[in-house]
Amino acid sequence: MQTDDAMAVSSAPSPTRHSDTLLLILYAGVIGEVVLEFLAWFIAPSIVGMPMRPHLLLEALGQNLLGVSLGTPLAVSLHLILGVVVMPLSFVALRNLLGWYGGIGASIAWGVLLWLVAQAILAPLAGRPIFLGFIAYSWLSLVAHVVYAVTVDIALRGLHRRFVTP
Repeated sequence: MQTDDAMAVSSAPSPTRHSDTLLLILYAGVIGEVVLEFLAWFIAPSIVGMPMRPHLLLEALGQNLLGVSLGTPLAVSLHLILGVVVMPLSFVALRNLLGWYGGIGASIAWGVLLWLVAQAILAPLAGRPIFLGFIAYSWLSLVAHVVYAVTVDIALRGLHRRFVTP
């Protein structure tokens, strides 16, 4: 016969494994990337007259920094890997390092940081003007990065509540 204490221990949720946490982060990255791609390909043309094509920045970086042509399939794949894997993991690491656990402000700040890196550092390295000369596309890029970051954060919180929190 089990005592109440024994039942409490046996019914307690098991601690989350690191692989489970990694999967949740990757799922959140997929959700964020889907939202970003929808914005880039279906919303952006009505705002700036053309789709957003971040893979072109990666192609230019490959050419300018490495002297190699990445080609569109590889550049698109690299952007997807960044959006699904690298950026969500960097957000969680940065959030944990800085203790940004509450509120949406952390994800907005992260989105702005992603935009700053893309537009102020990577664009010039790719041979483009800083912030692309502040054209409408660069401002839409800011919105897209923030929407992506907030989506990843909200998805991660929702997935965590659904699959981890008892």
